[in-house]
Amino acid sequence: MVKMGEWTLITYLQAGAYAAIMAAVLGVPQMLSSYFDLRLRRQQEERQEELRREERRLEEERRRQAAAAAERRHQELMAALIAALGNGNNQGNGQGEFIRTLQQTIEDLRAENDRLRRQNGNDSDSPAAS
Repeated sequence: MVKMGEWTLITYLQAGAYAAIMAAVLGVPQMLSSYFDLRLRRQQEERQEELRREERRLEEERRRQAAAAAERRHQELMAALIAALGNGNNQGNGQGEFIRTLQQTIEDLRAENDRLRRQNGNDSDSPAAS
């Protein structure tokens, strides 16, 4: 036979079990829904961040290519200028010396530019490396 104290304990245990079952039935779907919502939001944010990184990488590549193209155009312009000076003004000895000085200056500047790029770890940005 069950005594009064035991009966009270069993009643409390049954009530506790019922409360736990109700909490699980009512709370679990809400917890799962919240979990899946947070996971979906996190995945979307990760995708957006990945897209932003890719856009930054592409923009940096476009800038690098534009800088390389500008450097090539500059070199072509300098070569054309030197050629024009050499072809158009070949009459005097001073003109030839001027052209040699310009050519030497250009070579010195190229060498200095390459040295600085290597020193700064930007050798991949040089037009020759492209």
